[in-house]
Amino acid sequence: MRSIRTDSQLYELEQRILSHAEELGRKLPEIRFFILDGMEFSSLLEKNVYPVSPVNIWEGKQMIDRRHRIETGQESSIFYEVVQTGRPSYAYLSHGNSPMMQATVMAHVCGHCEFSELSVLCDSFPDHTERVMHLVRKTELSRRQMGECLYHEYWNACESVVPLIAPNSQFNLSHSIDTDTRISEKFELREDEEPERKPYAPFSSTLEQLLARETGDSIFEHDQRVRVRQERLSRRGYKLRAPCQDVLAFLRNFAPASNSERAILEYLYTVNLPYDFVIRSQIMNEGWAMYWQNEIMHKLFAEQAVGDIIDYARMFAGVCYPRPFFQRNPYHLGYNLWKHIRDLYERGMVSLDYIEETDLKRREDWNEPGGRDPVWAMEHLVSTVTDYEFLRRFLTPALIHEFHLNRFPKELAQRMGIKPKDVVKEDHRHVWIDPEPIKDEMLGFFVHFYRPRIYIIDDDYQDGGLLLYHRDDGRELRTEWIKPTLRNINLIWKGPVALYSRNRLYGFAANTYKETTVTGSSFDTVLDRMRRDEKPLRV
Repeated sequence: MRSIRTDSQLYELEQRILSHAEELGRKLPEIRFFILDGMEFSSLLEKNVYPVSPVNIWEGKQMIDRRHRIETGQESSIFYEVVQTGRPSYAYLSHGNSPMMQATVMAHVCGHCEFSELSVLCDSFPDHTERVMHLVRKTELSRRQMGECLYHEYWNACESVVPLIAPNSQFNLSHSIDTDTRISEKFELREDEEPERKPYAPFSSTLEQLLARETGDSIFEHDQRVRVRQERLSRRGYKLRAPCQDVLAFLRNFAPASNSERAILEYLYTVNLPYDFVIRSQIMNEGWAMYWQNEIMHKLFAEQAVGDIIDYARMFAGVCYPRPFFQRNPYHLGYNLWKHIRDLYERGMVSLDYIEETDLKRREDWNEPGGRDPVWAMEHLVSTVTDYEFLRRFLTPALIHEFHLNRFPKELAQRMGIKPKDVVKEDHRHVWIDPEPIKDEMLGFFVHFYRPRIYIIDDDYQDGGLLLYHRDDGRELRTEWIKPTLRNINLIWKGPVALYSRNRLYGFAANTYKETTVTGSSFDTVLDRMRRDEKPLRV
């Protein structure tokens, strides 16, 4: 690994790219570029795109397999770009790329780094890579303190819970937990919300309690609830007040772990945190990077700072090749949507006047630019919405057809059982289906991201155990994964662990696994009970 400053040609290209980005109004953090050879790139990918990682037997085995595939020609050792956003950001270039490709990669990285800065989910943190490197040293110290056997056992247990990360969920840690320093508003009694004191209250507390079932909580009941809650807070330092979908964050903060064990939890959570950001904003992110990459590259070609424009056009077309909606290409869809959105703002078509216009001819020929800068409007979208709202607001059936999201190769269409009556257009290679229902299908992905939705709903189940809830979305859990996952969470939590799914209760405690059939509750019922400070699941 070497700095880009060691290559005078690439360093000059970097300066030209950053200069053009500034001319285009891009707001970039500091970006540090490094040049890697093929094996260094492969190693970097195994380390979750960080320069270092803790020693782990699985990473070593995967690296040996990858090196064998590269040396035998089964896998390419050329990787176009890898970037770790933050302040500063770190980007890595493959030494085997041409100057044109290196310039393309650097321009693309600029788009990613700016998007992470502007995004509503904010994936750019000060000294993020440096913090990970510090956590690596802490984890290595933990390995020496715990011993190899215990270290690998605990590491593997924590790593199996990595998919249960959801920092941007509406049921993330901050929305689900009350701590000593954070008091829920629903327990705060403001002057304008003070319960009415009935005239009979001092004389008949029994009557008051009977009537309170219909009229609401009495002063006594309210005080009792506050007292119970404060006792729980003082005993544990936190109170679970809503389902928590960010399971690994909950374990990282509240599992009874030693300093060595907590270092492992902290490292794995930190390095895997960006995946939730990627899955929620990949279309916007890749499209933004492709859009500004193209703008910068055209300026470089215009001043002849790089050549091979035909190779660039071929590469760009390959990256942005359209695929069916269920295999959507985020580069293609994101780039074309951003181009479409800029055109809408330049023509003034994102306005009330355009929406209320009833003359079809005027709507087709509409070109009434407003005073708003289209680029500013695009930046505002980045800072306020994620992929779900981006597609919901701007993707139309006409664009679905134009972008070929409803196009299938005939062989694939035959395997999928698409009938002739569903085909609206075809040629000798492809068929096109009705674009109308496709948008809803695409938006449905953002409900669960093809992952099971698991929540912690009780942290005092069976005398200090954890109770997890599977929110059923029509897909069953893989039963062969339930037992090992519960065993691993049991190792981390050091107490009983149970999982409710489809009227089945799976439990693991004292090295014993059992399954029982129970009468369960819907997610809305569980949520309502937790808000009322009741046991969420009555089994």
